[in-house]
Amino acid sequence: MKKILFISLIFYLFLLWYGVNFLSFSIVDVRSIEHFPVLNYILGFFFKIFGKNDFVLRLPEIITGFINVLLFYKITEFYLKKEKDRFYATLIFMLIPGMIISSLIVNKSVYIIFLTLLFVYFYKTNKYVSYVLLGLMVFLDYSFISLYFALIFYSIYKRDNILLVLSLIFLAVNANYFNYDIGGKPKGHFLDLFGTYFLIFSPFVFIYFLFSLYKGFFDKKRDIVFFIAFFTFLISIILSFRQRIKIDDYAPYTLIYVIYMVKYYLNSYRVRLPQFRKTYKALFVFLFITLFVFDLALFFNRYTPARNLSRSYYFIKPLADKLLKKNINYIYGKNKRLIKTLNFYGIKNGDKYKIVYQKRKNKVSIFHKNRKILEFDVSKLNTL
Repeated sequence: MKKILFISLIFYLFLLWYGVNFLSFSIVDVRSIEHFPVLNYILGFFFKIFGKNDFVLRLPEIITGFINVLLFYKITEFYLKKEKDRFYATLIFMLIPGMIISSLIVNKSVYIIFLTLLFVYFYKTNKYVSYVLLGLMVFLDYSFISLYFALIFYSIYKRDNILLVLSLIFLAVNANYFNYDIGGKPKGHFLDLFGTYFLIFSPFVFIYFLFSLYKGFFDKKRDIVFFIAFFTFLISIILSFRQRIKIDDYAPYTLIYVIYMVKYYLNSYRVRLPQFRKTYKALFVFLFITLFVFDLALFFNRYTPARNLSRSYYFIKPLADKLLKKNINYIYGKNKRLIKTLNFYGIKNGDKYKIVYQKRKNKVSIFHKNRKILEFDVSKLNTL
């Protein structure tokens, strides 16, 4: 436990340093806050105590991510007997790209992971507390409908009548409260979804995730972790044939399945004689190296063309600095999310200067009395 505590603390301090030094408060962050209003209260609480700056902006996610690692480690004790096995499982969980991203940017995923882990832990230790926790989730976010759906199948499988009744009630209340609707014409976003899962797990780890799900489906000892991961993943796949889904509504529930991935690997490894274990050793080394390389690519993507996929994380802060140096302290424009990000860095709402962001052209223009006075190439703006 001490080793996990130390490594995770160092790692999440690094994430905090990275977030403060290289990431801006982005348009994506603003969108996340709009879709998950609880973030307003969390950030407001931290801003009130510590002040409003980049450090405090990333602090709630970093702290929650750190707690998630410790919770995951505690849950591994129910599945993996050896300390070494629990350490490797937790290390892999911590290095999953989706886990890193959720702990670094302003989003709801890290809190969904936290509540899911907390629920599983209490379900293993104190079921009545886990039922209360399930009830509290009902009014937090509509994405918990996937969790309730998975628990319905699990409770039927385990003949847990209490959990079945509660899951049905909570699902109905959650769907009604958030006016949950499945709409859209069949368009086939299946490949887009799979591509996103590739990014969340890293490509080869995701392939092993699929293999482990397949193996878990025929495992007679499968439990609540399998059902949560399997059915939320299945729901996302089914819905993707009809509509574009928000990945942070489903992916957080699948990350906990790392426990089963490690468990199945170790079972396959240890049933073989030492002379026949080389292939499995090579597989572990290969998967771990590719995971690590993918994480490095994640951190250094600002130096590659891939930065265009997340450009607003890099240009807002330097843009605000340049505007303030030009004594442009008040601004307005049609892109309200961009305005909110600039407000964070001290540029207030006003009617003197207008800002226009042309996303396709990677250009930001500043107008004064309908005359363009400044233009910035977004790709050249950097927080370094």
